[in-house]
Order: sequence, then structure tokens, then C-alpha cells
Amino acid sequence: MKKSLGNFIELAIAYVIIFLILREWLIPVMQLTNTGVFHLFLVFIGLSLVLSLFQVHPILSGLVKFGYITWFIVFVYSESPFFSGQTIPFLMHEWKWNMTAFLSGDFGKVSDSFRTVLFVALIWMLIYLIHHWITVRKNIFYFFALTVFFIATLDTFSDYDGKVAIVKVIVLGLIMTGLLFVKRLWLQTDAESNFIGKWKLVIPMVVSVMLVSGVAFYLPKTGPTWADPVPFIKGVAGQDGIGTGEKTVGYSEDDSQLGGPFQGDNTLIFTASTRDRHYWRIDTKDTYTSKGWILSEGNFGKNVYETNTPIQTSLQVGSPETERQVQMDIAVPMPFLIQTYGMISVSTQDSPLFIQDEHTEKIAIEQQNGESKLLSNYTISYSEPVFSMEQLQMADPSTLKTVDPSFDRFLQLPDTLPQRVGNLAQEITQGKASVYDQIKAVEKYFSSHGFRYDKKEVAIPAEGQDYVDQFLFDTKIGYCDNFSTSMVVLLRSAGIPARWVKGFAPGNPGRISDGLQEYQITNDNAHSWVEAYIPGTGWMEFEPTIGFSGNVNIDYDIEQDTPQQEQVLEPEKKQEQPKKEEQEPKKETSNSTSFSFDSVWTWMKKHIYVWIALVILMIIASIALFMQRKTWIPKMQVRVFRKKEADWANFDASYQVLTKQLSRIGLRRKDGETLRAFAERVDEALETGAMQKLTAVYEQHIYGKDKQEVDFVKLKESWENLINRTIS
Repeated sequence: MKKSLGNFIELAIAYVIIFLILREWLIPVMQLTNTGVFHLFLVFIGLSLVLSLFQVHPILSGLVKFGYITWFIVFVYSESPFFSGQTIPFLMHEWKWNMTAFLSGDFGKVSDSFRTVLFVALIWMLIYLIHHWITVRKNIFYFFALTVFFIATLDTFSDYDGKVAIVKVIVLGLIMTGLLFVKRLWLQTDAESNFIGKWKLVIPMVVSVMLVSGVAFYLPKTGPTWADPVPFIKGVAGQDGIGTGEKTVGYSEDDSQLGGPFQGDNTLIFTASTRDRHYWRIDTKDTYTSKGWILSEGNFGKNVYETNTPIQTSLQVGSPETERQVQMDIAVPMPFLIQTYGMISVSTQDSPLFIQDEHTEKIAIEQQNGESKLLSNYTISYSEPVFSMEQLQMADPSTLKTVDPSFDRFLQLPDTLPQRVGNLAQEITQGKASVYDQIKAVEKYFSSHGFRYDKKEVAIPAEGQDYVDQFLFDTKIGYCDNFSTSMVVLLRSAGIPARWVKGFAPGNPGRISDGLQEYQITNDNAHSWVEAYIPGTGWMEFEPTIGFSGNVNIDYDIEQDTPQQEQVLEPEKKQEQPKKEEQEPKKETSNSTSFSFDSVWTWMKKHIYVWIALVILMIIASIALFMQRKTWIPKMQVRVFRKKEADWANFDASYQVLTKQLSRIGLRRKDGETLRAFAERVDEALETGAMQKLTAVYEQHIYGKDKQEVDFVKLKESWENLINRTIS
């Protein structure tokens, strides 16, 4: 009883240390991928370790973990409670959707819930492996070293600060290594299990580690001896000099100089409670200068609206039957309205005036005396428009000639625009039957031609270099401003009126109350996109930025006569389903509630030189392991069989292991050679008589009818000594 209790306490302490180390693994992954619900992942790690600690039957343990994962997914991604009639349909829908995407090879459509399941399954397998290392191998050194390397690499090559984490891991790892060493030492010496005796060895070791670590942490330190390797590696990779003059993300009125990296800022700007997902529109700009956006010259009027009165814009509005409200709570008050598509009117407790600029469609908020007014909250009434696919397909490219001359400002292009931009626009839109198809072709161009979303490694065009031309043909790396500006210029080059729109992306979904989803919009959600004009339909919004999904509602009211139509139209229909849009990766959000593998993949591609170095190290390590296999494989086998019971079954297996090891060092059994002759040859080569003794027992086990009593303990010692001689 004392022995089992002592072993239980030792294992419990080991699992507590493992939990703390795994937490240090999880923190940088959560930070670098902007993933939320950190505590739910920690609960799963703790649950898995507890089940292993109490040695729960594997089937029962698996059912408990599977149940937790199911609850996790429903809690995070479903709007309904777990114990409701919507849980099974939700899970079936997710399974069908993800299996279809997975089997078709369209991995970009795999939902965040499925990616979260994969990540949790990875944690499950890692914990199982660690359990094996602790309980069987009694050695955690490789996991400890890998953890230090993992955190050090992220600290060096990413924004993650791992200084404190490395100290924690080293202290915990040294304590864990010491505990397991004492455990192995006790087993090797066959000493009587004495819990107090073990801790007489462990406690001084723990105190020494804590004391030395504390002194080392607080002592003054000199600067780094080696120079920072990142600039050198970037220089070798040809990435030096890209992106200077880093800006801070957020809404700004000055867009005359685009380009360059920017710093993230998760300052909360406003919170919206709504039934629908929205793009938050502020204003538009119409003149591209080859470096950025400004406003064209001309006489434009202003329209004045009061609260609760219809506001007229150039955008379509849905039917009155679908009118809804969105409650806006402004954390950083601004002297203008944040608009939604399909906006009808705005109501507020005060009585301000809403001044609409016809030039930009920006709506300022003023008091009756003309001074700016800041509102802390207001309610927007809206009805989302639904566009008819039949009507969209009726606008063939020839109808662009009938567009009113007042739209000429939305076709403006600088005289210095390189000809290859126009040639690319013609190449993309050539052969498209409708204006809508031409626009969609340009929108989809960026997702299949090597473009990459990035906020840091973004170039600034040199003097005399065009911003769009540089992005389309030279760098192909950028964020929303690069993608949206390039799409507007390509559309205009193809003769399609288009304008540049600024505002905020939908934001981070939060809690649900009374059927209303709460969205938190921060500076990190500042965004730009495109509005294009289609004759017969009007202005429509489009989203070219990789990793973002648009919010357009389309009624597919045309018959699909050919397979080609199905291939074009059906995927687009899926993208317009609100549930799937909410599950698309949103790379400008700061605290997503899901594990985004797209963020991880983007980070990996951004730091490709790190992975090249890792691959080289792995190759070197693999070669070293292969060259030294004659040494480490038998050592591993000795440790494995040392823990097994000495009986006929294990003796048979150990004898086979011995013959394989002899083969590795060149003592291979010849064709037609008897076991006794082989054993004599081995003993002669290794100057021992153990092989003949083992072989005699093995032959008795295989061929003998009346098996004699065998001292397996002594045979085990002879086998281990012989294995060790093959190593030396």
C-alpha cells in the first residue's frame, strides 16, 4: 500500500510539472495565432493528465476525452446549448461540410471547428507520448530539450517574448529530470522502495536547482555575445530592406502614401449587437495617384438628415419585411457614423444632424449649431439587399458604354500607370460573358497566383514606382490596402467603374444574448475593400483580400444548364452562407475564438528560413541516429526488457532482439548454420560463454517437450551483459 501510494504521489508531481511545461508550449501558439479560449485547452490538458494518473481504462478515457472535445466544439462554435435539439444537426453539418472539403482537396474551406479538433487531437497524442516517456522510459530529457528549443526559436524569430518562459521551462525541466533520474537509480540498484529515502535525495536537488536558477535570473547580465541572426538570415534570403517606417493600424483619413508594415493595435473601437455579420463602412475615395488615394476635385453637395429619418445613399437597400436593427456602443467616440450595407436610418437619444458628403458618402455627426457631435451609442435600422444573379448576368460588357458620364471619376487612372497593369486586366477579364463575371474574375485572381497576406514584410514603392504595379508583379506580399487598391485599378483598366472603400472588418464575435451576436471591433479590424458598379444593378461590394470573406447576399434565380455553370456558381453560393462566413479565417482580428491553422501556415511561410534550418537539423539528427543505431537501439531495448517480467514469452522476444543486434555488428547467422554453431561463433568473437547458455535455453523452449525449471533472472542478466558487450 505504501509503495503504491508513494508511486502515485511521485507520478502526480511529475504530471503537475508536465502540465506547467505544456502550458508554456501553448501560450506562444495562442499569442502568435490570435487564438482565444486558452483556458479550455488547458482544461483538456489537465483532464488528459488526470485520466492517465488514475490509469483509467483506455476505452473509458477515450470516451471522456471525446465527450469533452464534442462539448468544446458545440460551446465555442454553436449558438445553441449543448443539451438541445440543435447539437446533433450542428455536428452533422460540420462533419459533412469538412469531409466534403477535405476529400475534394479544398483545404481552405475546412472550418475553424474542424481545425480546432485537429489541434486538440494533436495535444491528445502528445500527452500520450509524454505518459509513455515518464512511466516506461523514465526519461523526459528529449521533450525538455525540444521545449527549450521551441521557445528559443519563437523568441528569436517572432514577436513572442520567451525570456521568462525559458527560465520556467529550464527550472521545471531540471527538476523533472532529477526526479526521473532518482527513480531510474532506485530501479537499477533494486533497492527497497522507500518514499522518504527517495525524497532525501530529491529535496536537496530541487533546492539547488531553485537556488541556482534564482541567483542566475537576478544577477546582472552582459549583452549578447553573438549578433542577432535574423537580419543576416533575411539578407541571405533576399528579404532585407523590405518594409520601413512601420505605422500603427487603425482608421486614418490620410491615404496618400500607402505601403510599408504596421504595428497591431487591439484597442476596442466599438461593439455591435446584431443578428447579422456586417462590413462597417465609413467613406470612399475615387482618385488613385500611383502612391495612394486622394479625393478628386469638383463641386459636391451635402445632404442633411435627422434622427429616425431615411438616409439616402448610392447603395441598394433590402425589402421592408427584412428590416432589422443593430445596436452600436462606441468605445472611442468619432464625429461620423459607422454605416452598414442596407442602412435605412439611425436613431439616438440625442437629436443630432447627420451630414452626408456626396463626394465620399461619409456621414458626419453635428449638433444643431454646426459643431461636431460625439455619440457613445446609437441604433442603425437596416435591410440587407439581395442581388439577383439573373439580373447580374444580364449586364454584358457592352452595357458599360451606357454608364452616365458622372461615373468617369470612378474610371480615373494616373498617366504613369505601367502598361502591363492594363494588359493584365484585359487578360483576366477576357472572354467573360458579363460585367459581374469580369469583376469576380479579378476578385479571385489574387487567391490563385502566389499572393500572400502579410502585415510586416510589406514594401514601400520607390520614387517613380507605382504602388499597384509593385504589388502585382514584384512583391505579391501585402495587406488589405494592397489587395483592394490593386483590384480597383484592374477594374478601372478594364473599363469597370470602381471605388476604394474604408472602414472596419466584421470584428470578433463574442457572446450571444436574446438572439443578438455581439461583435467587438478593434483597431486591428481596420480594413479596406472594393465597390464596383454593375449596369442595371448598381454598386456592389467585393472582397479581394486573402483570408477575408465578403458579405453579399445573392439569389441564384437562374437555371444551371451546364456543368460549367455549376462549377462556377455553386461554390460562390456556399460562401454566401452566413455560418460559413463566420468560420472563414479573419487575419486582422486580434482575439479569435478558434484555433486558426491559416495563421500558423502564414507565420511558417513568413519565416521560411527558420524551417529550412530546422529541416537541415532534422536531417543531420536522422543521419547521426542512423550511424549510431548499433549503440542506442540496444540500450533502449535493455531499458524496455528490464521492466518486463522474466518469463518464457519475454525471453523469446529478448532472444530475437539479441540476434538482430548481433546482425547489426556483423555477427549474422549464416544459411544452414545451426543455433549452437552460431552461438559458439558469437562467444568466440565476443570472448564470452553467455550466448551458448542462452541458446541452450532457447532450444529447450522451442524444441523440448519437458521444459526444465529455468532461472530467468540469471538469464536476463546474461542477456543484458551480452547486449552491452555488443555495444562496447
